[in-house]
Parts: sequence; structure tokens; C-alpha cells
Amino acid sequence: MELYTVIDHTVRYEMKTQRPTTRAERRAKNPATLPAKWEPKFVDTADQRLKTIKLIRRRLGRLVEEAGCDSFQKELLAENAIFVAVQLETMRVNALEGKSFDAGVYTQMVNCLSGLLAKLGLNKQAAQVESLSTILAESRRAK
Repeated sequence: MELYTVIDHTVRYEMKTQRPTTRAERRAKNPATLPAKWEPKFVDTADQRLKTIKLIRRRLGRLVEEAGCDSFQKELLAENAIFVAVQLETMRVNALEGKSFDAGVYTQMVNCLSGLLAKLGLNKQAAQVESLSTILAESRRAK
């Protein structure tokens, strides 16, 4: 990138180096390496004594309950929504602490979370309860 300054009607060009601007350029500079052996890891096998794991499990339980997840597929969406939400929260805290913040990545992750929550249903689902007349009728039959 060329920058220039004007001093006494004389143009002076300065060359500045920039960080690679595209993801492809950054990846080409630091290629990813794959491990020799892949090993699956699950939240259930993580150390349950860790504070962060406890917090994530509480949030997941709350989302599963409030979204009315009644299938394995919805539970997978809920797990991914919590994962993305924790990453977003980490990015916000890092930004507030003055660390690097990539607004583009953040925006994509917000859109991802929004899509996951839309698939689950953004509104809190009321728990299935019986009507008062049904409860009274059942209690009369029991007598």
C-alpha cells in the first residue's frame, strides 16, 4: 500500500507493509497441520469439575428446556448454539480488554447463532401442562 505526504508541494511516497487481508493469504502464510491420529472428544467426557464446563452444561440444559428440544437433532443444534454463544462472549470480553477483535468473524458468528436459534425457535416454549378441567376430572375419577 502506498501512502504519501505533501511537504512544501513535494510528494513523498512511503511504503507500508500490511497484514495479509484475505483468509486465503493468512492460511497460506500459516498452513494448518493435521494430527497423525484423530481422536473424538465430547463434552460429556470432559472434566465435569471445571467451572466453565459446569456453566456450559447449565446453559445447554436451560436452552434445551426453554426451546422444547424433543429430538436428537434439536439437541445438536442447541449444543452448537451454546458453543457459538460462548465463543461470541469470549470475543466480546477480549475486545473489552483491548485484545484483537475481528468484526467480520464476530458478525458471521452472530449470524450463525441467529440461524441456530431460529431453527430451535427463538421464543421460549411453555411446558406442556394439563388443563384445570382435566386435572379436576381425573381427581374425581380417582375418588
